[in-house]
Amino acid sequence: MKITKVEIMATNTPFLGTEGNTGEIAQGKWELCRFVVVKVHTDEGIVGYGESAPFARLSPLGQKPIIDVLVDYVAPAVIGLDPFNTEAIWMAMDRATPDNAQAKGAIDMALYDIMGKKTGQPAYNFLGGAVRHEIPLQGIVTIDSLENMKRTCIRQIEEGFRTIRIKLGLGDLKEDAKLVQEIRKTIGDDVKLRVDPNQAYSVKEALKLIPVLEDNDVEIYEQPVAWTDIDGLAAVNAATHIPVMPHESMSNIYDVKRLIEKKAVSLFTIKTDRPGGGLTKARITRDIAELWNIPCVVMSSMELSISTLASMQFAATLKELPFACEASGPYSLGDIADNGWRISNGSFIVPDGPGFGLEIDEDKLRHYTTQAWVCDENSRVLD
Repeated sequence: MKITKVEIMATNTPFLGTEGNTGEIAQGKWELCRFVVVKVHTDEGIVGYGESAPFARLSPLGQKPIIDVLVDYVAPAVIGLDPFNTEAIWMAMDRATPDNAQAKGAIDMALYDIMGKKTGQPAYNFLGGAVRHEIPLQGIVTIDSLENMKRTCIRQIEEGFRTIRIKLGLGDLKEDAKLVQEIRKTIGDDVKLRVDPNQAYSVKEALKLIPVLEDNDVEIYEQPVAWTDIDGLAAVNAATHIPVMPHESMSNIYDVKRLIEKKAVSLFTIKTDRPGGGLTKARITRDIAELWNIPCVVMSSMELSISTLASMQFAATLKELPFACEASGPYSLGDIADNGWRISNGSFIVPDGPGFGLEIDEDKLRHYTTQAWVCDENSRVLD
């Protein structure tokens, strides 16, 4: 089997915000969600789907540079290669361009979809095999009025979610502290609470908030300081028993090593686009974390079903899963899938169909795609 063609699409969907899920975080607000969808074609007629879900305020790259890298370097480098040979494909992509993990990850994701479709197996069988088929999920509440955020928490608990993550970064530390206290009162003591300021704080502010977080039994403190400030992240991690979880600080696979060396991580977040890009690098991160006895949680971005189903396939392979995961993307925006989603009592039911267990609605994909490019045997890596 060989890769014969790669289609690259700029796919933009509206953010379908709801009360308590406005799409607003400390760095800005989602309104139009800009994705990159890839279709990797083979000489046997099997097509695998991959996705990059950038949000330029949080991601290393935005939609346009990811497309440029794919069209000029990454996609031409994989033409003619065997999609089952992930090592050879990563070598070819790395030779074509260093870093650019989000672009490479979209191609890598599609490989596992192809492998599953070719063999009639779910993608998780190519990631080590499933040890679970239900993935507990967190509910997510973005920045809104206090009353709307409270109502959203209550609704999500009624839907079966036993973990709630709230976004912080209102611009006033006292307001954030009050928000944590009010949400804890609303959800009670039996529901787990996480906070995510998305880099909103200085180190001094992040440390100052810790007593409030500890008093309100916060489960995870996600990326409180700037993504570049690994020493600051380490200082926060050393100051609390609450697991500190980097997100924006994990752009590539080498950040995993750096965070461990600096003692700046108690919990790894793994997404399909970071660290390192795709399911192959997610698997490497999982194995490194296991060596260091650092737990992992699988999270999602504002994304389409391609990324979410891929991440849930990966989550099924984790030996230990002490923390709820996230599958929030397609709930919040116009999607391109016909099936694959089943959530029961706050848990994602991992499909066991071929590949990601997902059927793409090509009409919807065309509707949301504003521009497309094709790389085939006539394409060459740009000099």
